[in-house]
Amino acid sequence: MSEQAIIVDRGYRPYEGPRGTLRSSMWAIVKDGYRRALGLRRRAWSKVMPWGLIALMLMITMVVIAVAWFAGDLIPDLPSYAEYFDLTSQLGLLFVALTGPLLLVPDRVNGVLAVYMSRPLRMSDYLLAKTAALVSLMLTFYLVPQTILHLGLAALSDDGFFTYLGANLDVLWKVPVVALAYIATHGSIAFAVSAFLGRSGLASGLYLGFIIITNNVAGLIVSVATFPGAKYAALFALEQHPRYFRDWVFGTNAGFLIMEEAGFDAWVSLVCIVAIVALSSLVVWRQYRKLP
Repeated sequence: MSEQAIIVDRGYRPYEGPRGTLRSSMWAIVKDGYRRALGLRRRAWSKVMPWGLIALMLMITMVVIAVAWFAGDLIPDLPSYAEYFDLTSQLGLLFVALTGPLLLVPDRVNGVLAVYMSRPLRMSDYLLAKTAALVSLMLTFYLVPQTILHLGLAALSDDGFFTYLGANLDVLWKVPVVALAYIATHGSIAFAVSAFLGRSGLASGLYLGFIIITNNVAGLIVSVATFPGAKYAALFALEQHPRYFRDWVFGTNAGFLIMEEAGFDAWVSLVCIVAIVALSSLVVWRQYRKLP
């Protein structure tokens, strides 16, 4: 040790700053989830995927409005609000595959859960805040383009802006309800997969693979198999439940659906969505209860 070295005893000084409540702790987790999912305050490459998907969503909206403006008379069958979900739900699926694992995996892998769990925050509060971050992000992802589309079509309507809005008031509840069905189905499965894996990229890939494989296998069994009870394979076409529910809400038929081919009513898909959310929540909760 150097002869000039000195030991300075500054004494123990407890934290004397403002102490937040449970609500402020949960809100801090939600804000951190926004920053992590959108790559804010991170390197440029972290922003490419989330903001690229957001740009694609807005671009599709602007293309639909532009076509309605310049060629609305030549193309009368422009995508409706229900069909617009078909155009954008695959982007929503990719956005969930990206953000779901990012919200859960890094905290667990980096060992910071013990810091979060200091009072007054509990594990249930932590998971509730993460869920709130995912749901609010996804609602923004779905509803902002739909709002722009709604206002754009109203501005182009021959009946006038406010007449169009008044004639389509049902859209104000149908679009959010359907968006929540997509978010509940996709988000709960993404969280369930992420709860067991230690790498965000691996969780994203397995989540997408699980959704695609179950959809294709269910469709193949319903179409080809002849054994008794084959139609129940349609219940495992997880990606199609929110789409069937959407057709039920809007009273449309936007395309071929496995559940419809198997002869199930749309309310069965609503029951499946509730069951998926309940089962995924139970799986995540049990997995996180085991953590030290």
